[in-house]
Parts: sequence; structure tokens; C-alpha cells
Amino acid sequence: MTSVPGEVAIVTGAASGIGRAAALRLARAGWAVAAVDVDAAGLDALVEQAPGVRPCVCDVTDYAAVSAVVRDVGRELGPPRRLVHCAAVGVMGRLLDRDPADTLRLTDVVYGGTLRTVRAVVPVMAARGGGQVVLFGSIAGWVPAPMGGAYGAAKAAVHFLAETVAAEHRKDRIQVVCVCPPAVETPMLARLRTDTPELIGQRRGLSPEEVLDSMDRALARGRLWAFPGRGTHAIWTARRLAPRVVSGILGRVLVGK
Repeated sequence: MTSVPGEVAIVTGAASGIGRAAALRLARAGWAVAAVDVDAAGLDALVEQAPGVRPCVCDVTDYAAVSAVVRDVGRELGPPRRLVHCAAVGVMGRLLDRDPADTLRLTDVVYGGTLRTVRAVVPVMAARGGGQVVLFGSIAGWVPAPMGGAYGAAKAAVHFLAETVAAEHRKDRIQVVCVCPPAVETPMLARLRTDTPELIGQRRGLSPEEVLDSMDRALARGRLWAFPGRGTHAIWTARRLAPRVVSGILGRVLVGK
């Protein structure tokens, strides 16, 4: 399914990071873009850079609000052909040292937000004959790492959701791509570096543009999975073939065990 300028795209997490880069890329390619985020100031800054983008302040943990945004976008711009769901939060730390309520709140944003958004958008796409759904997982959801359990578990749930939606809605011509990058240079990564420098380190992550290039290739080739960055696919393969070895290496590297 190729990109068609003038079609409608919904981008969540659009106020910063990968979502912002995706909204700008689509707008510059001629798409009508609805940019969704809880950060109103960040959306205002995006619109200054791309005046044609429609800002939509919305919390993806609120299903009624997400559904209202999709309805408004359909009425004002037209039914969406592509969803790029980037909204997420991240934390680092030992899983059982965290208050379970905090971990579940993270899950409600990362996985719950994905579920709500997909549930609101896919029926609209199916009714108009199909569309493209891009979800953002993470290599952290494939390769469990010490100190990344809360985030990784939520992203693993996103991976399962992507496979399920792809299988259940193939007949509706819904193309699903799940992008699973390693660390990406975003404000979230910068915050984690400040909060937990001993865990994150200073190694530079991928640029958002590199991640979006991988997304575009997967869309063009009809692939479900995209693994941006050199070595990311190899890490995924190694984890599938030798899980205990990979987990042992990560444990020694990250927590000295």
C-alpha cells in the first residue's frame, strides 16, 4: 500500500521525538496530518513548523477522548489512511522496587494507549476499504534487560497486539507494521540519561529519521516487523535462538552479575 499525498494520517506522540518527526515527514509529503499528544505546547511548536498540521490535545489513556479525536478528524479532514502511534513513556529501575501502581500506569500508557487508539481507528479504516497501522514496539520488548522490565513488558504486549490485529484484520486490508528500535535520540532518552546515567550511558542512539526510514521500507515491502539500526535484527534473532545466553550477557553488562 503506497503513500498517497492528500490522504489523512493520525500521528500520536506528535509533540516530540519520533512522533514529531513522523508528523513533519508526512506533512511535507503532502499528507493531511492530525497530530495527537497530551502536550499542548509541544503541538503548538509543531504547528509553527508545519502550519497545515491539525493539533489534537488528547490523553491516549482516555478512550472516549481518543474516539472523539478520530471522529473529529474524520469529519474535518477525512477518514484516516494511516495511523502512526508513537505515544509512550519510559522508566528504568528494578521491576520489583517500583510501586506496582506506577508500573501499571506506565502499562496503561504504552500498551493501553496503543490498544485504545487502534480500537478507535481500525474500524474506521476497515469501513473505507483499508489502511496502514504503524505501532512502535522496542527491541526492549523482545530482549528482557535488567532495569528495563516495566517498559519492556509493556512493549512486548504491543508486539502481541500488532500480530493479532494483523491476523484478525487482514481481510479488511489493514496493513500493520510494528517498528522495534533500540535506543533512539528523543527527549525521553535524554531524560533517562539524566535520571539514570549509570544505566543508560552516553552511547548515541539512532536518529528518529533512521527509525522512520525503516518504517517506510517495511510499509513498502509489506512486512510486519521493522528492526531499525545495525545489529538490531541480529539481537532479535539471537534472543530467539539462545535466550539464556543473551540474557546472561545483558545481566553481566548492565548489573554486573
